[in-house]
Amino acid sequence: MSLKHALLGFINYGPMTGYELKKFFDTSVAHFWNAELSQIYPALKQLEGDGLVEMKVDVQEDRPNRKVYSITESGRRELIDWLGKPADREQVREPILIKVFFGSSLSKQDLIAVLQNCADETRTAVTYLEHAHLFVDKFVEAIGLQQEALFWQLTIDCGLKVHRAELEWSEDAIQKIKTADDSIFENEQHGYDGVNDVRSAMEALDRVKSLLPGTRQTPSARPCTKENQSSRPLTFHCSKGA
Repeated sequence: MSLKHALLGFINYGPMTGYELKKFFDTSVAHFWNAELSQIYPALKQLEGDGLVEMKVDVQEDRPNRKVYSITESGRRELIDWLGKPADREQVREPILIKVFFGSSLSKQDLIAVLQNCADETRTAVTYLEHAHLFVDKFVEAIGLQQEALFWQLTIDCGLKVHRAELEWSEDAIQKIKTADDSIFENEQHGYDGVNDVRSAMEALDRVKSLLPGTRQTPSARPCTKENQSSRPLTFHCSKGA
């Protein structure tokens, strides 16, 4: 997601300061996107330099002056153009899945504890989003943006479905780990006995990947011969999103 376009979207509602934009982020899109003031202010400066917003100083006698940003016609065209384009897929990075993937190196109880923490945090997120529906209705009414309620609620619907699925997965994973054989845990050695086995594994991986739907085919790697074994590094050739 582009921070500059998110800022343009908020400023399109009305002129705002950097601090007000931060508050808007925290109270409306925090369940799927966040931004710090240290990111917002440089982005606003860049938007101003690009002519997409304009800044005016609001002089206040009893408080520090406010730098208020308004969207320009160029900024509004940039926003509408970006909104109408297909959304890029972000690469998913889930720390919990990396921990589970290498979970055989942990004890059964340690892995269960990791999963239980995930389940507890996800359950809290679900509760928060369930209450967020009511909050949105009250918030948009208070600021006069009732027409935005449908669109904001749709993002909460997505968050709820994703987190409920994650909670279901976490609880199911805990039960499977509990019933798994104790002998598969706390394994420090995993059967790789030197470079040759790793190379065999890479060849098998390439064969499996070639069978997956949507996998971009890449030229076959040179075979490992005595002439090129020492000079050719082991590499992965993964298509985007793999």
